[in-house]
Amino acid sequence: MSSLTTELIKLRRSTSWGIALLLPIIMVAAGGGSTWATDGFVEGWHTLWVRSVGFYAMAVLAVGLAVLASLVWRVEHQGSNWNTLMSRPVPTWQIVAAKTISVAVLAAVMQLVLVVAVVAVGLGILDLPGMLPARYLATSGLIVIACVPVCALQSAISAFTRSFALPVAAGLCLTGVGTTMLLAHVPGIWLLPHALVTRTTQIGALERGSATGFTVQDLTWGSAAATVGTAAILTGIVIAATTLALNRTDARN
Repeated sequence: MSSLTTELIKLRRSTSWGIALLLPIIMVAAGGGSTWATDGFVEGWHTLWVRSVGFYAMAVLAVGLAVLASLVWRVEHQGSNWNTLMSRPVPTWQIVAAKTISVAVLAAVMQLVLVVAVVAVGLGILDLPGMLPARYLATSGLIVIACVPVCALQSAISAFTRSFALPVAAGLCLTGVGTTMLLAHVPGIWLLPHALVTRTTQIGALERGSATGFTVQDLTWGSAAATVGTAAILTGIVIAATTLALNRTDARN
């Protein structure tokens, strides 16, 4: 718990909050503007949600997580901070898990901001009737969970390089590969964390105008359980592999 507390304290002063707050607002503004410009608002909340989440899910979300992971790890690669981090009297897995949780907290904030922004645009600008349907709130919860293995993987990449740009480039490539393979209907590609989060963002988006090039799941207990289970397993695997690699690297040094 000491490692997690330390990471959360660091997070309070991090510049990563700017990304977590502004990125989803920009995407919702773009989606709301597109909806207004095409008179799509007549289809209600669904159109606004799909247009806000669409491009965000296909590319921006996972790349944003890559940026956040690089920011979280950047302080450790400055000066002697890396040696200080690895010399802490705590197991390496706790350090790795704490870093992953820190990025996941930012991912959760991003999704919360996106939902709030969608509601604000829908009610305050587009004057949509009613409220954002509950299924999109449920989908948002699943998106947060699906982000965790991406956070773990991007955190792992950032742990092994001082470069800020390299993990971001890797995140962009993995996002592109995941989306392309989903479009190509490659079996099991959702086991790639970046593909899992892209697929999860589309859960429950099976209405008018929501067609995608890959299979979109209905929001059911089964799809929710599969998403949660897959995310948990992938996160455990990535944290274990990262811990093993860091321990071997530290032993050689």
